[in-house]
Amino acid sequence: MDSRLFQIDPYAGISYGLYNSLKGDKGSFEDFLLHYDSTGANKEDNTWLTKLVKDDSTKALSSPEVWEAMNLLGVNGLSLASSIDSSDFFDTQVSALKLQLMDAFSKRSDFKEMKPLLDQLLS
Repeated sequence: MDSRLFQIDPYAGISYGLYNSLKGDKGSFEDFLLHYDSTGANKEDNTWLTKLVKDDSTKALSSPEVWEAMNLLGVNGLSLASSIDSSDFFDTQVSALKLQLMDAFSKRSDFKEMKPLLDQLLS
């Protein structure tokens, strides 16, 4: 890592810390540089970080395990995927919470009776 960037751009150090908190050991300084928008960050625009979170969420939600779980829960994966692709960070979080809610209700004994109501509420 080249610390000269942090001397030139004070927001880069903070942004690199945010990047590391999201990516953990899966990230690298080079990957950070590919995503980071210095001009935007210095104008208090962190859309580069929102896009990074959205991309990571989309990758996680498109795994075969998640698709299998959605099929078991009766969630339409195609409509969910299209909403994730065209959404911002907030919409992605809402979609994830909907999945969690459906998963929690699927464990109830009255899930079959509740499913039509849940589908109506979550649409």
